[in-house]
Amino acid sequence: MEYDEYVVDLNADCTCGCMEGDRFHKIYHFPNDYGASVVNNPKLNGFNDEGFRVMPLVFESFEDYSTVKLPIFGKNVVDCKSWEEAVEAMTQIKNLKKE
Repeated sequence: MEYDEYVVDLNADCTCGCMEGDRFHKIYHFPNDYGASVVNNPKLNGFNDEGFRVMPLVFESFEDYSTVKLPIFGKNVVDCKSWEEAVEAMTQIKNLKKE
């Protein structure tokens, strides 16, 4: 998958249920110290068999991060109908200038 080289294993003990079945929850940390929390098929109304939720992150250190509302999205969660849309959102986050 795209951006596998940026996956960090901070979520190994996730208890939210996002890892059940064929779901995944990955945390991406890009060189600009922004990142993304990506969940496929979130357990929400409107997401049946496909879809991804991308939550932009900002990293304070390798293990410390928080969610961030980015002007390019206008919100702190981006709902995507396909993996391609999720990759597009992650690409926008990866290409942000480091502050």
